[in-house]
Amino acid sequence: MGIEGKVHSLWRYPVKSMRGEELETAFLGFAGVDGDRVLAFTSSGGPEGFPWLTGRERPSMLLYSPRFRHPAAAEGPANLHEAEDRAGGNATLCGSGRARRRG
Repeated sequence: MGIEGKVHSLWRYPVKSMRGEELETAFLGFAGVDGDRVLAFTSSGGPEGFPWLTGRERPSMLLYSPRFRHPAAAEGPANLHEAEDRAGGNATLCGSGRARRRG
C-alpha cells in the first residue's frame, strides 16, 4: 500500500455556514466526510430551489462553532466496519496525515 497524498489539516463543518472543527481523523465515504454539513438553517425568504441560509445573508453565523454533543458517535457511520469493508477503493482518512487507499 503506497501513499496517495498528504493531508495537512482536516476540517468538518457540522452546520452549513458556521465555523468548522479541525479533526484528527475522519471517515471519508461516498457522500464525503462523515458528519460534514449534516445540519443547516433554512430561510423562507431564500431563492426558490435553494432555501438554505448562508453566511452571505447572515455573516454572524460564521462566528458560531457548533460541536456534536457526542463527538465519538460522529466519527463515522454506525456500521463503520461494514462500510470500510464495502468501500472498495475509497479512501479512509487517518490521523497520521496520510490518505490511504484500501483494496
